[in-house]
Amino acid sequence: MREVELKFAIDAQSRARLAACGALAGVKPRRSPMTSLYLDTSAGALAARHMTLRLRHAGGRWIAGLKGGRGGAGGMHTRDEWEFERDDPVVDLARFAGTPLAALPGANRLHRRLVPVFQVDVVRTAWIVAPPGAKLEVALDVGEVRAHAGRAAISEVEIESLEGDAGAAFELAARILDEVRMRPSAVTKAERGYRLARATPPVPVHARPVVLDASMTPRAAARDLVGAALAQLQANEEGVLDTEDAEFVHQARVALRRMRSTLRIFRTVIGRERSRAWRAALGELASALGAARDWDVFALETLPPLAAECARGALPKRLAHRANDRRLTARTAARAAFAAPRYARTVLDIARWMAELERVPAPGTTCTLEELARRVIRKRHKRVRDGARRVAKLDAAGRHALRIDVKRLRYGVEGLGPLLAPHRAHHYRAALVDLQDALGRANDAIAAQGLLHALAPPAAFSARAGLLLEARARGDIPHLEKLARRLERHAPGFRQVRLDPGPLPRQRRTG
Repeated sequence: MREVELKFAIDAQSRARLAACGALAGVKPRRSPMTSLYLDTSAGALAARHMTLRLRHAGGRWIAGLKGGRGGAGGMHTRDEWEFERDDPVVDLARFAGTPLAALPGANRLHRRLVPVFQVDVVRTAWIVAPPGAKLEVALDVGEVRAHAGRAAISEVEIESLEGDAGAAFELAARILDEVRMRPSAVTKAERGYRLARATPPVPVHARPVVLDASMTPRAAARDLVGAALAQLQANEEGVLDTEDAEFVHQARVALRRMRSTLRIFRTVIGRERSRAWRAALGELASALGAARDWDVFALETLPPLAAECARGALPKRLAHRANDRRLTARTAARAAFAAPRYARTVLDIARWMAELERVPAPGTTCTLEELARRVIRKRHKRVRDGARRVAKLDAAGRHALRIDVKRLRYGVEGLGPLLAPHRAHHYRAALVDLQDALGRANDAIAAQGLLHALAPPAAFSARAGLLLEARARGDIPHLEKLARRLERHAPGFRQVRLDPGPLPRQRRTG
């Protein structure tokens, strides 16, 4: 069968609110301990193929279960699931003959190779809710996952569609979020268990390529690109919340930029009002991550060499301590933004939109994906080209605006890249990256001037360091002009030549 569920992380304070929320009023919960033993080969053959095999004991019953497929984005998880009840704690692999497990190399010898990998022990509190046309289970799981390498806490809510319209799960989740703080989670119990068993901490996740082709509808392309950006955002979210690694903040910020860029490009497909609302809601998180990233760069990259050149004695350490305090404060604000109710509701709304695209027939479209890509890339290229030609005359604000335009064009090219002529797309993207980096270094210096002032350094240090930062902020104009000419030489081309469908409707610039 197909399992469709929404998963949320929840803290101890919010667990008490969940039991009392109006969406579950009048429903008597069922509370029971639940133990699940996860099995795999010593080499992790099942995990490598995105399968989990477990033996669960709950309510006096033994259940052998197999799940197949990756996790989901936006807290929505859709996977294939097979379960068989047992009278004893034995996994009969013959029952899984019609599943992907049977296609595993050496499946006929798999029973000899399976070993326990980790165990999950939770107390599950479950409510069965039956809105019109559907049957849902809301399950609160509190406990831990255990492996040889240690243990990790589990506190999560799952809303599973048991019968009827799966969209009812989103309706119920939205009602619960009105009263209870929860955070959509892309991390499953199995992922936590494997990570613990292998003693591998979470690592920053970079953007993955999205395969598009000209035969796709703009609607399908929008879903794939938004889904990829959301998956990257959530994959780095846990690292922002639980570690001090600055790269998690950077990659979460990149993911957010990609998503907002995609929402802007496909706003006519998504709906202008909806796209604008999502971009505005995600803008709050973007601002918090931006401030955290600025302090990361300043404290870890800009200040140390600056202090070494401009300060003596104990001053470098004092400034580093103040900068780290500011950095930690900014990181706390970024974590709070991830936990904000508005962010949770926005992610849930995006996940619902992606799910509905699979169920609701597409309306007629007025342009192809290739035509849309051509319009967007050409318009953005012209804007960047015109700004880059004047880069020597631009002030700091003008170069900052140009950097934003370059960044938006780059994300558009990377998202819609498969539709570009491949022999030109690579060089064009490289030219955009180099120009963005050069403008970014100057922008970092401008930001550093304000951050340095916030540390209240001695006047002599401030004056000397300010001169160095001001020189960096002006940038290397001849180098910028060279990069601008390079960008023009590698202007984008498309796989096919068609008549220009005309300009895009005029749009307002937003940050």
